[in-house]
Amino acid sequence: MDDIIKKLNDLYIIQRKKYLIQYPKQYITCQTGEIRNGKKTKPLTDWHFGKHLEGEFTIGTFGGVFKTKFITFDVDYHDKQMAKWITYKIAKTLDDFGVHDYYISFSGNKGYHIDLFFDDLIAIDQAKKFFDFVLDEAEIKQYFDDGNRVEFRPTDKQGIKLPLGIHQKTKRFCGFCLVENGLKVMRRKQSYNYLLTINKIQSSEVLNIIKEAKKDNIDRSTFAETEDAIAQHKPLPHYEQSEEFSASMAIDYLQNGLKVKGSRNKITCTIATYLKETGLEPEECKQILYDWMQRQDTNTYGSTLKDCFKNIDEIVYYAFKNDYKLLSTKRDLTVTFEEIDSIIHSCPEKNQKLLAYTLLIHSKRHSNEDGVFFMTFEQMHQVTGLYDQALQRQINKLAELGVIEIVKRDQKVAGDKHKPNQYRMTLKVVSENVEDNQLSMSEIIPFSNVLKNFYDDSQLKKVLPRRQFEQMVKVI
Repeated sequence: MDDIIKKLNDLYIIQRKKYLIQYPKQYITCQTGEIRNGKKTKPLTDWHFGKHLEGEFTIGTFGGVFKTKFITFDVDYHDKQMAKWITYKIAKTLDDFGVHDYYISFSGNKGYHIDLFFDDLIAIDQAKKFFDFVLDEAEIKQYFDDGNRVEFRPTDKQGIKLPLGIHQKTKRFCGFCLVENGLKVMRRKQSYNYLLTINKIQSSEVLNIIKEAKKDNIDRSTFAETEDAIAQHKPLPHYEQSEEFSASMAIDYLQNGLKVKGSRNKITCTIATYLKETGLEPEECKQILYDWMQRQDTNTYGSTLKDCFKNIDEIVYYAFKNDYKLLSTKRDLTVTFEEIDSIIHSCPEKNQKLLAYTLLIHSKRHSNEDGVFFMTFEQMHQVTGLYDQALQRQINKLAELGVIEIVKRDQKVAGDKHKPNQYRMTLKVVSENVEDNQLSMSEIIPFSNVLKNFYDDSQLKKVLPRRQFEQMVKVI
C-alpha cells in the first residue's frame, strides 16, 4: 500500500494545506490551521491517503495559484451513455494531438476524469488554453447545459477527487478504465497495478501544441485534426489538385490499384480526396490508404513502403487543410416509394427506420460501383442522435433484417483506431417502380417529410405503430 500512496502523492499533490474530504453526508474543504469542531485542521498526510484507499472517506486535491502538475477533464453528465461518448471524444482528440499518455478513471457517480500528468509544472492559464483547444476540437461544447458539462481541474479554488477511493454517496469504487474496454471500471487490485504504470509527460508537449496553433493562426474551432497536421510541411507541387480527378477514377484506383509507375502520388491524392468527400476522418483515410498501398504491385512504385506511408500522411493532411474537391462527387439524390415502403415494413423499431433511411441516403451519395460504401458511427450519430452502443446494436439488427449487408466489419488498426465498416444496402423492393413514385432532392430531406410525401396520414396510421406515428409524423 505504501507504493500506491507514494504514487498518488507524486502524481496529484502540489500543496498539502488545502484539500477536500467527502463524507457520506457532506463535502468539506479543509484549510490547514482553521478550527473545525474545536480542533485545528492539519495538513494532508499519508494517513489521509490510507483512509481514502480504505473507503472511510474520500479526499480531493487543489492546484496551485499559478501552476499545476496535472490536468483533469472532469466529465460530468447525468446520462451514462452521454458521459461515455463525451469521454471517447476527448480521448480521440488527445490521440489526434499526439498526446497518448492520458489516464481515465470513473468518478463514482455521473462521469469520468481524464488526467494528464507532467514531469514539471505548467502554468494554469496555459493548461486551461490547452483544455479549451481540446474541447473545441472535440466539438462537444454544444452538448453543455445545466449540470452536464466538462470542467477544467484543478485550480486553487476548484479541486478534484482522487481515484481509487469510494464515492461516498453511491458507494462505487472510482477505479481506472480504458477506452478499448468500453470504459469498464477495473477492480481494485487491477487499478492499483495500473496506477503504478502511469507515465508523465513534459509540459512542453502541451505548450508546443498551443504554440503551433498560434504560429499557424489556426482558429480554435478548426484546430489541427491529427498529430501530423501540427507539424511543419512544405507543400509538394505534385499534390496539387487537377480538374481531371473524379470520383469514378478514385473508386477505380481504390478497387484496382496502380497501373503504371510514376502515378502513385497523384492517384493517392485522388483517393484521399474521394475518401474525404465521403465524410471520413483523416485518420480513417490514412488507414484505408495504408492498406491499399500494401496491396500494390511493387513494380508500380519505386519508394520504400515507409516513405509511401509518409507521403500518405502528407497527402491526407493537405487534402483536408486545402479542402480538395473531386468532380462529380455529388450525385442525384432520388428515393423511391418502394425503398421507403421497404424500410417501413422491414424495420419494426423507430430507430431502425431512421438509421436505415440514413444509410440509404449516404449510400446514394457515396457508394462505389458495387454499391459498397463507408459510414462511421460518428456520422450516424450526427444524423440520428444515437450513440455508439445503440448504433452498433441497431446495425446488427438491420443486417439480420436484410436491410443492409455488412460487407466488412471494422478492424482495429494502430493504437486504438478502427477503420469504419463497409456496407451495402439490401432492401427488399417487391413492387415495380414508377416515375411518379420518386422523390428527387437538392438537399437531404428529413425522414418525416419523406413519409409525408409518399403517404397521407390515414395510410401512415395503418403502417406505423401509434407511438411511432406520433413521434415521427404528428410532430411536423
